[in-house]
Amino acid sequence: MLNWSARIIAAVLFMAASSLTLAQDVRYSWFEVSFVEQDVDKNGSLFDSMLGQTVDISGSDGNGAKFRGSVGTWNNLFAYIDYSSSDIDVAALVSNAQGQFPADDEFDFTTVRGGIGYKWSWTPETDIYGALSYDSTDFDLGSFAGEDFDTDDQDVGVTVGIRSMIRDHIELRAHARYSGVGDVDLNTGVFDSDTLFSVGFGYELIRGLSITGDYETGEFSNWNIGFRLDLDEG
Repeated sequence: MLNWSARIIAAVLFMAASSLTLAQDVRYSWFEVSFVEQDVDKNGSLFDSMLGQTVDISGSDGNGAKFRGSVGTWNNLFAYIDYSSSDIDVAALVSNAQGQFPADDEFDFTTVRGGIGYKWSWTPETDIYGALSYDSTDFDLGSFAGEDFDTDDQDVGVTVGIRSMIRDHIELRAHARYSGVGDVDLNTGVFDSDTLFSVGFGYELIRGLSITGDYETGEFSNWNIGFRLDLDEG
């Protein structure tokens, strides 16, 4: 998976670097609303000694909404926030002295990232940037039979990426990011780190309004498609 992701990012970098078409500058003040499809392939098991039962759960995929925004740049600095909330499908099996009882439901999976970044202009149309963020991940799993899988945590994140206007109306981008709360063990509720890779695009429909899409692969892979409104289109 990592080799495949690295090839895609390398291809985006090559296209950005080799573009000879004069295009507009990359923008850093915008607001975006997207539909997001989320993959949370996680399993967990809890035993309740008082009730004498075990609850096994298995999460899969789901969808929801993503809201992102950025403001900048001041001396090449920008600030940003990324909020995503999805309803994830989850299957459960409750096992006790009376038998085994399957059940299905959905749970809330929420991620929030906010931070600051710094951009370097590689060419007039291509920027390389680094960003430091504060990441929060929240699993609100509810309960099937008195168990409690709910867990959340916060930690730092680091992102390195590239954005390029390869044409006047087309942006290609890619990034690699580290998150201290990019993975979780649902048996213990303990979070772990992860490294994620992403590729994306933006296509300007009319001046200041673009359709955008991104795919990010990691322990919690996701893709999104939506609309971006530029706030500094002048």
